Amino acid sequence: MASLLLAPGLTVILLTVALEAFFLGKSKVCYKDLDCFTKDEPFTNSFGSLPESPDELQIKLLVFTRNNKLDGRAVVYNDPQSVQQSGYDSTKPLKVLIHGYMSQGDADWVIHMKDALLQKGDFNVMTVDWRIGARKIYNQATANTRLVGAVIARMLNVLKDDFGCDTNTIHIIGHSLGAQTAGYIGQRVPGVGRISGMDPAGPLFENYSEDVKLDPSDAKFVDVIHSDAVPLTQTGFGTSKPCGHIDFFPNSGHHQPGCPPPYKATAEELLTLHFSVAFNELACSHQRAYYYFTESILETCKFTAVPCTSDTAYAAGQCSSCGDGPCPVMGYDSDKTQQRGTFYLKTNSQTPFCVSSN
Repeated sequence: MASLLLAPGLTVILLTVALEAFFLGKSKVCYKDLDCFTKDEPFTNSFGSLPESPDELQIKLLVFTRNNKLDGRAVVYNDPQSVQQSGYDSTKPLKVLIHGYMSQGDADWVIHMKDALLQKGDFNVMTVDWRIGARKIYNQATANTRLVGAVIARMLNVLKDDFGCDTNTIHIIGHSLGAQTAGYIGQRVPGVGRISGMDPAGPLFENYSEDVKLDPSDAKFVDVIHSDAVPLTQTGFGTSKPCGHIDFFPNSGHHQPGCPPPYKATAEELLTLHFSVAFNELACSHQRAYYYFTESILETCKFTAVPCTSDTAYAAGQCSSCGDGPCPVMGYDSDKTQQRGTFYLKTNSQTPFCVSSN
C-alpha cells in the first residue's frame, strides 16, 4: 500500500480505517453496463473503500446549449432517447464540467463557467452532479470518483457511437476530485481532445500510480492549474506535482493572494475533512483555480506565464522569459501554445484576477 506523508497520528488512523475496510468489506463490486471495481493494485488509494452504486450516487448529467441556457436537459447513459430530447448537437464541441469534493452540479462556479462558455461559443455544455458521492468521508468520495468517471465515460461513448460525437472536440473541465475523475474518463474514452484540471485533488492521489490520477496520457492535451499545492497537513487540497502537458502555478501554486492564512488542523479534522472553520474558508486557494479559469474564458486580459523550474527560482526573479516563442496563457486559451512544462505567474488578490501588462 502506498504511503502518505501525513502526521503520525493521522497515518495511524488512516491505516486503521484501511485495514477494517480491507478485511471486513467487499473485495469487488460490479455494476451493470459499467464495470467491475476492485481494491487491488493500483487502486489502493481509497483505503479499502469501493465505489458506491449508481443507484446510491444518483449522478445527474444535464445538457445546456444556446437554445436552452438556463434549464439543462437530463441525459442518461442507458437511455439514448434522452439524448435526442436534450438538444445535444453532435456537430458542435462538447464541454463537460465536473465539480469536486463537498460541491454540487449547480454550484455557483459551475453555473458561471457554463454561462461564460455558452457566451464564448456555440457549444454543448454538460454539467455533472455527483453531490451525494462527493459529500462522503474523503476516502469514500475518492473511491466514488471511479464510478462517476465510468458513468460519464459511458455517456460520452454513447454520444460517440450512436450520435456521431467527435471525441477530439470533447473538453472536460474538472475541479479537485472532479479533475481526477476526468482522468478516469480519459482512460475509458480514447481520443478525448482536452482535459483541464483545476487544482486536481492531492490527498490520496499524489503519491500513487498514474493509473489512479490525472496524467498527460488521459487526453490529447492536458492543462493544469495548481492553486493549492501544499501538503494536507497544512490544509492544502491540491497536488503539487505536475500532471499535465502544461502545468501552471499561479503565485507559486500556494496561498493565493486575498485568501486567509493557512489553518493548522488536527489529525481528526484532516481525516474527516470536517473542520472547526468553514470549509470554503479553508479551501479559498483551492477554489481560486476555477475563478481563474472562468475569468480567462471571456476577459481580454491574459494570464501570461513564464517557464520556471521551481517556485524558489520564480520567487528569486530567475524566470522572466519565454525565449523565442510567445509565453503561454493560463486557462481557456492554454491550448493555443506549443510550449510544454511548468509555468509560473502572478495574479491580483481580487477580481479581476488577471494582472494587466499595460
